[in-house]
Amino acid sequence: MHLVYLFSWSGGSFTNSIQLANRVPINRFSLFLERIIIKLAKEEKPFNEAEVSKLQQVLGLTAEELEDLIDACNFTFEQAAIHSVSATNLVDSLKLSGLSSSLAAFQDIWTRSGHILVTAFKEKSLSAPGNSQLVDVRWRVHVQVASSNERRQREPMGILQMNLSTPEKGYETAVEKSLVLGFSHTELFDFYEKLEQIQDQLDSLS
Repeated sequence: MHLVYLFSWSGGSFTNSIQLANRVPINRFSLFLERIIIKLAKEEKPFNEAEVSKLQQVLGLTAEELEDLIDACNFTFEQAAIHSVSATNLVDSLKLSGLSSSLAAFQDIWTRSGHILVTAFKEKSLSAPGNSQLVDVRWRVHVQVASSNERRQREPMGILQMNLSTPEKGYETAVEKSLVLGFSHTELFDFYEKLEQIQDQLDSLS
């Protein structure tokens, strides 16, 4: 099976946050992960304020570290569910992010409960109230003249207009809005490369 590296574009902040798991006792971390994945499937916060306070002491983390670890675990499970990856693929991706001692806990919880989150994500309708759908894309090139002390420069910009349709609860018709983005040549190239990465991951799953 093709390996999908889930966190190739997430950056150093995710890596630093997920590596906090290496400091947490394995037996406590398994229960921690189980709560996160169950609550994520229900779209609920995993811990209340009192539980967060206790977890700081139990896990030996500061408030900021605990928040970062919870966010990183949420992101991990979200990516795993979106790509419907196996437990082996998830562990391999986490290894590349520097995780070591807590790999077994992730593998165990994803093997036992991953299907719950995958099913919950699949059941989310794209037409649900508040979720926008892309209905049309338009583009044009605009040349902006920028002034400087030495010369006047022509700065070409790519203008991308995305028309979105957003259903609202209680209404049969959707509200349509436009999102307009401007890209320099470099920014447009970077955006294109990210789209290519998304396409590659979609192709690997098809």
